[in-house]
Amino acid sequence: MPSIYAVLYLLLAVFPLCHFQTSTRARSLALNPEFVRWINTLFYLPPEGQLRYRKEYRLLTDQERGDFHRALLMLKEDRSVQPNKYDALASLHHLNTASGAHGGPNFLGWHRVYIVLVENACREKVPNVTIPYWDNTLDQGLADATRSITWSPLFLGNGNGVVENGPFRNWGTPYGLLRRNIGSERTLMTATNINNVLRRRWLWQITHPSGQDNSNLELLHNNVHVWIGEQMSRIESSSYDPAFFVHHAYVDCIWEEFRNRQRRMGINPARDFPRIVGENEQLPLVPMGLGRLLVIDGINDIFTRRIYRCQARPRCVPNTNNCGSPYLRCDWSTRRCLPLIMSRPSVSFTQPAQQPWWSRFNRRTTGQNSFNIFG
Repeated sequence: MPSIYAVLYLLLAVFPLCHFQTSTRARSLALNPEFVRWINTLFYLPPEGQLRYRKEYRLLTDQERGDFHRALLMLKEDRSVQPNKYDALASLHHLNTASGAHGGPNFLGWHRVYIVLVENACREKVPNVTIPYWDNTLDQGLADATRSITWSPLFLGNGNGVVENGPFRNWGTPYGLLRRNIGSERTLMTATNINNVLRRRWLWQITHPSGQDNSNLELLHNNVHVWIGEQMSRIESSSYDPAFFVHHAYVDCIWEEFRNRQRRMGINPARDFPRIVGENEQLPLVPMGLGRLLVIDGINDIFTRRIYRCQARPRCVPNTNNCGSPYLRCDWSTRRCLPLIMSRPSVSFTQPAQQPWWSRFNRRTTGQNSFNIFG
């Protein structure tokens, strides 16, 4: 009898994205042959032993960070798939699978597969690029997280209003120019939040519908989306901001840390699927909405055994004042790593937009779910 790994390999490699789960709104995209043909090529497993290592965003070398930014920019400029390859990938987050990708245990597995697909697309442009993760608990440790170097031209660009500097300046989206409004609502994750997640034993304890608020990883992740604001604050537009991918890579790495702790406790995370899942789209044998994968495939170990691993979260380096990066410093009084901060801008990073950003768009052009804000 073939192993589960052989079966999943066939699912990924032999039977790729033959069709989407479609809805009336998504059908035109689903039937686009160039789009489907290209996405098919992104479903693959790398050769044995060629693991990728996801680093914290600030721990990338300048070359690695530049390559990551360049890969995203090249996808954005590639119009061989309409409207461009980046936006086509971004559309997967809402047009076909929004209901199954959120609000239940499939949240973690769906986004794990999604990040791998985007990473594979990046590697078409710049070989060996790996999506980094952004540990936003480090920024939360600052007195004013909006001044973190994360929001400088070296990383994601400014967080106040239209993004006018950094690699994604003047970045267009279907919802207008990319905008942010960091720090105006909700909070970033805290070290206590992460510890609450890691102290749990079972997947149902850290996901909807059964997880408590203080250990529900999806709920905690929602807060960060809203903290960044503007496009990132809504399900249908969030993936058009590159901040989406470094944020979700962190959520994924925390989940893998949770799974590693399960293994040490004698729990097999590949068999830990909740009995109570909420909506039918979250049932284990329902199609995930990405290729022919089922929801249950999202918790398979093959992803971190064959494709990638997460490097440890930043820690203070003994006998230094840093954390292995020129962009992180160590606060030895608390033994915590903190990002460098920018000098205070002339315009406050928390200054709100003059009007809610969604009011600038005609609701008829954005669909009936145009106010689907992260809960």
